[in-house]
Amino acid sequence: MEKLKGSKRALLFWLLFGTIYSYGQSQNGEVNYTFFANGAKKEAKLRFNNSESIFTIKNDLLNNKKVEVTADEEESKINISVNLWKDIPDDLGMLTNIKDNCIIDHKFLPIDFAAIKFDTLFVKDTARIISWELLNETKNINSFNCQKARGNFRGRTYSVWFTNDIPISLGPWKLNGLPGLILEATDSLNQFQFYAEKIELQIEINKFETIGFFNQIYITPIIERSKFLILMELINKEVNAKIESSLPRGVISTTNKTSSKIVEDNNFLEINFDDIK
Repeated sequence: MEKLKGSKRALLFWLLFGTIYSYGQSQNGEVNYTFFANGAKKEAKLRFNNSESIFTIKNDLLNNKKVEVTADEEESKINISVNLWKDIPDDLGMLTNIKDNCIIDHKFLPIDFAAIKFDTLFVKDTARIISWELLNETKNINSFNCQKARGNFRGRTYSVWFTNDIPISLGPWKLNGLPGLILEATDSLNQFQFYAEKIELQIEINKFETIGFFNQIYITPIIERSKFLILMELINKEVNAKIESSLPRGVISTTNKTSSKIVEDNNFLEINFDDIK
């Protein structure tokens, strides 16, 4: 009888151990987010396993950006509408590896106004640099129990909801470092929001296709910002040239009436880079 009881206890132990081990080894899934950026609605996806994730934003929504310029020159109105970068190829997305404390973001940046040629960027950054404050607030998101946290990252304060039901330290974009997956995030100015719409677990994505992220020439987020601002300056010059060419003969343009920036500094996700030495 004692031998039988011992066998049952051993069986129970191995069943429990096997369940925990299997769960820990196979934690993977996919989250579809709705991403709002300065009022623009975009679709995003996070594919993850225990220690890695790839975050992507759908190009068809991201790249249909329209720049509209209106100038009033001696009661002559000029409207210029330009579709920017409709044909940017799909990038690899943003790879986060929390074991190696590394983020690599791949993207294509146009190098001319017409977006015929592109600069391929691999931007390398550090993961787990956000100091989070855990709050005593909970709510349910897509049937997952979530806890609230608050943290500061590069000039913005984020309130996020993470779930210990999915115990991995990942989330959308560069938001990570909590004891569970981040399902919702909002900055304090309500300029950027991430909302989990669909969550699938235990799907066949244990091995990511990450080879394209490695053995590249990497730049810092600061250099990436500089390259983007140079492109914005080029776009401004092109737009102002279109205004000049559209004016009635003899009218002199005073284009300082038109905003000199297409993207203001406080409209970027990352406002400052004080943490980068």
